[in-house]
This record gives sequence, C-alpha cells and structure tokens, in this order.
Amino acid sequence: MKKILITVLLIPILTIIIALTTYNIELNDYLNQEEHPASKNNKINELTTEVFIIGTTHFETDAIKRHHFYQYLDSISPTVILYEGDSSTVRRIVKKTDYFSRFMDAFKKGKRVEKPVVLKYLKNNPDCMLLPYEWELRNKYHRKHKLRKRSKEMLNMVIRLYRDSLLTKDQSEIVHKFLNLNNTLLNIDNGTVKDLNNITTDSILKKRQHYVYKDIPEIAKERKELVKYYDFIPIHMSYWDTRNKAMAQNILKQIQHNPNKTIVVLTGSYHRYYLIEELKQYESDYDFSVKSI
Repeated sequence: MKKILITVLLIPILTIIIALTTYNIELNDYLNQEEHPASKNNKINELTTEVFIIGTTHFETDAIKRHHFYQYLDSISPTVILYEGDSSTVRRIVKKTDYFSRFMDAFKKGKRVEKPVVLKYLKNNPDCMLLPYEWELRNKYHRKHKLRKRSKEMLNMVIRLYRDSLLTKDQSEIVHKFLNLNNTLLNIDNGTVKDLNNITTDSILKKRQHYVYKDIPEIAKERKELVKYYDFIPIHMSYWDTRNKAMAQNILKQIQHNPNKTIVVLTGSYHRYYLIEELKQYESDYDFSVKSI
C-alpha cells in the first residue's frame, strides 16, 4: 500500500519535471540559435518616440515561424518592448519564474511565438526593457463571466441556426458574410508576417470583430433559442472595447514614461487595428508617432 501511494505521488511530480525539462531544452535551443542579421531601422531623429505596432500569431503556423517575427523585431531595433500581458506576467517572464506558464506550454501542440522571441531579443539586447500593457482586470473578468466558453457557445448557436436555415434573411446574410471573412483570414494566417501587418488585413479584422461583438450578438438578442444568454450578451458586447481601450491607455502611460525611445508593441493580430486607431488620436498630445509597419 505504501509503495502504491509513493508511486501515485511520484507520477505527477515526474510529469511536471519531464514537461518543464522538455520545454526548457526546446526554449534554450531556440534562444541559442543564430539568426540572420536584419536590416536595421535608422531613426532620423533620436529625440522622437516611435511606436511600432506588430501583430503576431500566438503560436507558429505552417508558414510563420518564430524566426520570422524575430527578424522583424530585430530590424526595428526597439529599446522598449511592450508585451501583451499584465504586470505580474511580465515580471515573471523577466525574472524567469513563469514556471506554471512553461508547464502548460509544454503540453501545447504548437510552439509559442511571442515569449521565446522576446526572450531571445532581450538576451541579444540586454539594455532593452520589457514592459506590460495588458488590461490588468482581463483574467479576473474572464473567470467571473466564463467569457471564452460562453462567448464561443453563443456564437456557435447563432451559426448553427444559420446552417439549419432558421434565421431571417437579414440575419442569414450577416452570418454568411462573417463566415466568408473567416475563410479569408485562414489564407492570411498561412501567409507572411507582412500579411498580418498591413492595412488590408487590419480592415478585414476590424469588420470581423464588428460581426463578433456587435452584429451577431444583436441577432442573439432577437432569438428565443438563445434566451439563456440574454444576460450575458451585453457583457460579451462590451468586452472588446473595454479591453482594447484599457490596453491603449496603458500603452500611452508607457510612452509617457519612456520618451524618445523606439517602442514595439507586440499584440495579437486581431488587436492591431484597434490599437493603431486609438493611439493615433494621441500622437500630437503625447509627442510620438505610430508606425503601423
């Protein structure tokens, strides 16, 4: 009985050790890989603040790998990198104490992009600062409202009604356009870093998110089949604006605290258009320029 108990206790411990060891070996291999030198960004005037908004994929795709983002980042040569994480997350990354995150990443199918790329850049450029800009209440908000799960359920129910031909003509047309946009994005995700970071993609993503957080929830509000989501729909609809505006304000604070720097904002590509639009409103007030690449 004692041996069985010891075995039961050892299995999860060994699993954690093996997972973390495997992850760290893979990460260190990547960090030690040499990169082809990139053409550097030449600032004409050092007494200016330039803010580059780089849309990323959270995981590698068939076409977009870590080294593509690293070369893109290296070509800009930032002195400050703003990371899509809250203050505690970024603190753990910098101190290399993000053990739980590393453990979870070890079981992901794909390879994470942003964190390894940032760690490699910091290793090669130790004077660069890594700072947070995420909405500090994001994780709490997600947990409180079960946001990811309930949003996905609600959207899928509307799509199911569409596929079962139960929506009105106008409602069906909205869902049809949304699904077509999603198909377009599949091609972009399998493109290049520049495919993610251009005006055309920004425009597509802006339309796509409008469907997700405005048009489709409006359909849900009109359908008796989704009555159990009636209280949740306003929470879902307000989330996108609330989070992006909070991130933009946090970026502005970092810009104020780091004048005359070259700043890169690493963000999920779906946020890029929103952050660019928000930040451009404050360029003259805060004396910086937004570079959309």
